[in-house]
Amino acid sequence: MTAGDKGKHSPPGAGNIYAKANEVIVKITGDDTAQTFEVVEENCKPGFQSRAHYHIKAYETFYVFDGSADFQVGDELFHAQKGSCIHIPPGVSHQVTSKDGVRMLMIYSPAGTEGMFAAMHALSQEQLMNAELTKQLALKHDTVMIEQSKDGRGKGTILG
Repeated sequence: MTAGDKGKHSPPGAGNIYAKANEVIVKITGDDTAQTFEVVEENCKPGFQSRAHYHIKAYETFYVFDGSADFQVGDELFHAQKGSCIHIPPGVSHQVTSKDGVRMLMIYSPAGTEGMFAAMHALSQEQLMNAELTKQLALKHDTVMIEQSKDGRGKGTILG
């Protein structure tokens, strides 16, 4: 039997944890699903803003458990609160901003985004501020960063 041939229980706080400013917990990995999808919990501190980006192949669906966030999805802005669900197809730019903090579940299909979380987690704080480095790492994992500030550093953050 392989990991994908049996059930899995991921208790609260358990999973593959990638924590910098935010806490990212991969609850169900691509290995658990034959790379079909992965399930990720993200706990974002107040003031969080992701870098604007899109995924080349992956669909991404967010479910908000606690708090709230604004989701800029293409030309549309959605204010999501507890119980909201946001779905984003491949190729659609998006950015998440949370003034007060948010706890959300994210589903990526196909799987592969955990590789980006792991690669970013391994970087030093100085390396995380290098927009070109993080842009290239993200691209290796199906994610295209599309927004940068004038000084060359990424606008927003990847892991908080």
